[in-house]
Amino acid sequence: MALDIKVRRKKKATVITLRGRVIGVDSERFSKKLEMVYGKSDDILLDLSKTDFLDSHGLGTLVYYFHCMQKKRRDLIILNSNPNPNAYVRRLFELTNLDKILKVIEKADIL
Repeated sequence: MALDIKVRRKKKATVITLRGRVIGVDSERFSKKLEMVYGKSDDILLDLSKTDFLDSHGLGTLVYYFHCMQKKRRDLIILNSNPNPNAYVRRLFELTNLDKILKVIEKADIL
């Protein structure tokens, strides 16, 4: 499934929703979209609930912008509401211990 990227504004943050697989050229599109939003938004909510796969470039982009946002005292929050405990993105964050570093939430009602 090709990557679908949607951007919208919600109360306190810009929401970027990714649907599909973040691989190859799509990782570059994801990076460019984050760069665009990073310059215009206070906080970013990255919805990965419908993301099936995230390659190393996509993961690196996510970590890079998480640190950039921290330096600016802003938040990059990851929404991962997929209830399946074996879902790829959930397992990826657990295996890399990024679930302990990144701000990962299961519900977007905090916005």
